Amino acid sequence: MTSKRMEDVTSASYNAIYSTAAILDESDRGRLWMRGRDRAALLHRLSTNAIEPLQPGQGTLTVLTTPIGRMIDLLRVYVLPDALLLETGSGHGAAILRHLRKNIFFNDQVTVADASLELGQIGVYGPQASQVLRTIGLPTDIPRYGITSAQWAEHQIFVARCEPMGGDGYTLYPHPTQVMAFMTALTNAGAVELDKNTAEIVRVEHGYPRFKHEITLDYIPLEADLWRAVSFHKGCYVGQEIIARMESRGRIAKLLRGLRLSAAPESLPAKVMADGKEVGDLTSAVCSPRFGWIGLAYLRRVYAEPGTTVTVFDRPATVCTLPFEMHEATGMKE
Repeated sequence: MTSKRMEDVTSASYNAIYSTAAILDESDRGRLWMRGRDRAALLHRLSTNAIEPLQPGQGTLTVLTTPIGRMIDLLRVYVLPDALLLETGSGHGAAILRHLRKNIFFNDQVTVADASLELGQIGVYGPQASQVLRTIGLPTDIPRYGITSAQWAEHQIFVARCEPMGGDGYTLYPHPTQVMAFMTALTNAGAVELDKNTAEIVRVEHGYPRFKHEITLDYIPLEADLWRAVSFHKGCYVGQEIIARMESRGRIAKLLRGLRLSAAPESLPAKVMADGKEVGDLTSAVCSPRFGWIGLAYLRRVYAEPGTTVTVFDRPATVCTLPFEMHEATGMKE
């Protein structure tokens, strides 16, 4: 494919995610089954959010943390009648499977298994995502992080509601052999296939943290602005003491912010400087059609105020709130 053709495809998919609907093969993300009587209790004590109260059809975000509150991974958790379906970061399924198995007590009735041989994964995003799904006969009346089972062309599929990109967001979990058939049906219904590079641009624009970029053992969930994935009313869990202390004292050392960059960074991660010293780390950077070069960075609290000027590779950058707002856009392509 020529570079001009690639630009056309990228432009079409970028426009689609904000104006119509775009789809993305997300099979690189890990998918795990947790089964057994104590499945919810195990995940409840290993992660930051309240899992045990969830009922079938419900779900949530939760973070697996170390004893000092550092992030191992951000999980989507969906509750089915006989299992929990977990979605991990890209390429992290096998490691999370080992982590969960390692923490099963001798009297726990829990099994953890790879679900990727049974379930593929497709993301459907944009303001018309629900319309596209209804066009091919799938249900869309699902709350955020909810999940339901449906039939399509005599095949079972799980349909879940996820965090929105471009206006709305759904995740489909068909059998892996049916992924291409679903992708074709969705494009025939009006969706545009989203390439990985464009998906990364949109993720950064929305300020969503990603495994190996913002979700690492260097940071805790509150620094990543993952308050929605943390319960402060549940019982003990791994890393709770550190996270609860930071919340109660309001002493969060670093904050995840956006950066408007004046040029492409030479490499990632990159040090963010101000007043002649290191004040944070640039963890992601993309060239956005709306905003130009932008990135996500962890900054010391005193330098995290929107409008603050910092430098990356000796070039100026401006701190922004997340998500990046339309009124900040320059050179936006119609």
